Amino acid sequence: MSLKGANRPFFERILLSNIKKALPKDTYTSCEVCFGRIMVRLTEHADEEVVRDHIQTVCGIANFAFATLLSYDFSLLCEEVITAISKRECTTFRVSARRADKNFPLNSKEINEQLGALIVTRLGKRVDLENPDANCHIEIVGKHIFLYFEKEKGCGGLPVGSAGKVLSLISSGFDSPVASWKMIRRGCEVVFIHFHSYPYTSHASQENVQEIVKVLTKFQYRSLVLSVPFLEIQKMITASGIPEGLRVVLYRRFMMRIAEHVAKQEGCAALVTGDSLGQVASQTLENIAVISAATTMPIFRPLIGENKDDIITTASAIGTATISAQPYEDCCSLFLPAHPETRAQIHEVERCEAKLEIEKSITDAIAGMTREEIII
Repeated sequence: MSLKGANRPFFERILLSNIKKALPKDTYTSCEVCFGRIMVRLTEHADEEVVRDHIQTVCGIANFAFATLLSYDFSLLCEEVITAISKRECTTFRVSARRADKNFPLNSKEINEQLGALIVTRLGKRVDLENPDANCHIEIVGKHIFLYFEKEKGCGGLPVGSAGKVLSLISSGFDSPVASWKMIRRGCEVVFIHFHSYPYTSHASQENVQEIVKVLTKFQYRSLVLSVPFLEIQKMITASGIPEGLRVVLYRRFMMRIAEHVAKQEGCAALVTGDSLGQVASQTLENIAVISAATTMPIFRPLIGENKDDIITTASAIGTATISAQPYEDCCSLFLPAHPETRAQIHEVERCEAKLEIEKSITDAIAGMTREEIII
């Protein structure tokens, strides 16, 4: 919890709520903000592995620790720490005290020195400040004193729901799920929209997207998936006599227009794509500019400077890679030209679109849209 200033309580409230959503109800008895930290009291039989797995999906947590609550009296505290460290296999140690409560009679340096000396005398352990076998973290927070030995890395980012709502154009490939996760991690609530060409393509891409969204829902607890039939628009573009090389650019422009309409309906303030510069024909600088011109809504591209290997590494870490690696038929691969245009010109694209029934096609596609809510 490193945010400071007047906005801090806002983020704390959302993070507290998200932790309660993430943890199984039978693993904790209370969850409260405590001087810049959040204290979760675990039940007696809570499985630490289960708790750890769930906490690591909560965006906004920089780090966390499984801690023991100690007595506020220093002499009692010393006995409790000695008992705890005596149960650990270690020959060297250090004490790392932090005192957020300045009313405690000893400062951090005095706690380190006096407790450390007692551990040396009573247990015969050696002090090693650089690479100890056991690091006794003592945190004094208000009227609470905590002891822990390991600090674990959290998801980082901002609490989900603190940064607004966006609409992500998602496929079952590697890129768009990772882009969506990056926006979730920055505090956005993400709504998903998927374009399909059924029955010219199988249900595989839709089914894969559903599985991917289930994985991503672990990070935001509730997700909405919107599936839009795109086949009729593709057939219209193909039959219009428009140069083959421009098909993919036109597909993407129609997707952006539909996504903008849907985003406004769903209260989303921006669109998200998995574009990575130069990765495929539609993602050259020129084509991205032409595609973006189809909407006035902001378009976020979290992966624009990422390499494919880095994207796949992240997909593996968040749990979507295995699903994305499965074979599927993407709607943009339907009627794909042998030589797609890589440097589309806006005036040429707009001239081609003048032949098409844009508004009717958008209305018809949205009318055929289906909705599915996923809740963990």
